[in-house]
Amino acid sequence: MTRNASETLQPDDWSGEMGQRWNRYIDRFESMITPVGNAAMEFAAFRRGQSVVDIGCGGGPTTFQIADLVGDDGHVTGIDMSPDLIATARTRQKELGFRNIDFVVGDAATLEFDRRYDCLFSRFGVMFFDDPYAAFGNLRRAITPGGRAAICCWGPPQANPWMTDLMAVVSGYVDLPQRDPRDPGPFSLGDKDYLCDILTKAGFIDIELTIWKGDQFLGGIGADAAAAANFALEATPVGDLIADASDEVREQVSSDLVELLRGKETDNGVTVKGTAWLVAARVA
Repeated sequence: MTRNASETLQPDDWSGEMGQRWNRYIDRFESMITPVGNAAMEFAAFRRGQSVVDIGCGGGPTTFQIADLVGDDGHVTGIDMSPDLIATARTRQKELGFRNIDFVVGDAATLEFDRRYDCLFSRFGVMFFDDPYAAFGNLRRAITPGGRAAICCWGPPQANPWMTDLMAVVSGYVDLPQRDPRDPGPFSLGDKDYLCDILTKAGFIDIELTIWKGDQFLGGIGADAAAAANFALEATPVGDLIADASDEVREQVSSDLVELLRGKETDNGVTVKGTAWLVAARVA
């Protein structure tokens, strides 16, 4: 039985199917979000000697960047629900030789942190909480008084054609399930007023939002239209929506996606527009 869109990205999936899927296509996923990830890293303005917790660290690319910035006198803890992704991160750590990092498998929404950090960072790791108010309250307790949070999350879906254009193609063949925009998922924190309310009630102060707009490389840097369409159907929830459709429908959706994405090909890959919030906040 095919799961609907509101079920494909529930938190538990990141410890299982979704984490495994991300890990399988990790190079493509990481390559796709490199532009906004670099902006989030610059926005966070890490300093040498800081202790940082990286929420939803995946295979560790941001954790390694942070570790380099805080230096040997600093420390970074990378946390992710997926044991597969953490295994990849630990393998990379051995290859890269970082000693100021530890990786933890856990749900940051409920994890009992054994230390406090100068800074909490997350690149697209905080949109999947069942209860975001409670989750951010728990995250705040992980930050030292006077410390700060720097997080990156997707803006509203209508400002993110990298997903909505693909879903529009699929909607021509199957009925898309209705879901609450605040349900756990990529765009659950797209409403800035809702996001600020969550942070305020969790105990954060001096909240600042900066908007980022730019290109995402669908399917990774260097992918052509066919490769990008294949990535969308195999690696993202887009493909789940047509899993029970006929072979003819799946082939037609694939063809339509290739046609759509062919018009977005560049020398660097298939570029689709994205919008994200870069959020800074402080703990009193």
